[in-house]
Amino acid sequence: MPDGNPLTAVHFHQTDPGTRFAKDPGVAIDLDTPLDSTRILTPNVVRLPEGGYRMYYTGRGPAHPDPDAIGYVLSAHSDDADTWIKDPGIRIDLHSPRATTRTLCPDVVPLPDGTWRMYYEARSGDAPTTILSAVSDNGLQWETEAGIRIGDGAWSYGTPRLIYLEDGRSRLYFHRYTHPLSYELNAGNHIISAISSNGLEFTMEEGVRIAQETARETFSVYAPEVIRLGDGSYRMYYAAWTRDIPGGIFTATSSDGLTWVKDPEICIELDVPFDIDMVSEPCITELPDGRPRLFYEARDREGNCRILSATGGA
Repeated sequence: MPDGNPLTAVHFHQTDPGTRFAKDPGVAIDLDTPLDSTRILTPNVVRLPEGGYRMYYTGRGPAHPDPDAIGYVLSAHSDDADTWIKDPGIRIDLHSPRATTRTLCPDVVPLPDGTWRMYYEARSGDAPTTILSAVSDNGLQWETEAGIRIGDGAWSYGTPRLIYLEDGRSRLYFHRYTHPLSYELNAGNHIISAISSNGLEFTMEEGVRIAQETARETFSVYAPEVIRLGDGSYRMYYAAWTRDIPGGIFTATSSDGLTWVKDPEICIELDVPFDIDMVSEPCITELPDGRPRLFYEARDREGNCRILSATGGA
């Protein structure tokens, strides 16, 4: 692991990033290569042990050999989390039997032996989505792992985020959707969690972490970005949708990672040309100067989806 301590190696901020962010000018990851010129979604940023950052994201473009592919995991790297250089090739491509249509929503975490594991959402045809995993020595070439991390054939699961716990176990946060998808406020499209002692076999935890319950959540809550803070508490950034408002980034806090209190303020609203038609899928990292930067997927009025960012601590 980058610093040898799983509790601070990933999804950790010493100081609470809070709720106020100023949108950065320009675009973090744009539609400009043959593998991602159609659509870019679902950012996940990790700090690299040698310095710098790598962002994993979902792309779609005409260069993919399967014309029916609707997404696969790509990556880019940066020295400063400001200027990004796209890595060639595909990190996690379509694969059978459970990811023949799409791979998306990556979450990459370091392992004790210095390798990496990626949890990601996968879809095949019209079947419910599942959460799968893959491992890598260098963060670029990945080998998928056998089996399903989260999935039961009844609900759709996705947008995973993993947190290491003090007792050596890990907790995976993710959304649970009805299948077929129901859009009612009482549908149960919540954020829930599961626990594991080895990162491969997970047991569902009782209860709901973030419930679908407010007027801005009538479609769903999902895409949890969970970080541990220096005082041992947690903050979550997540997306909430309605039929009429496609997204918005909200936040909640917790002392134990299980019971969460929603903040009444919205963190990122749909209010500039690049994100006026969608704001979703948050992830957060710490800049070299210590300020927090929140990346998110966004869509303009023409339907173009890109990765934007907003910075806190100003």
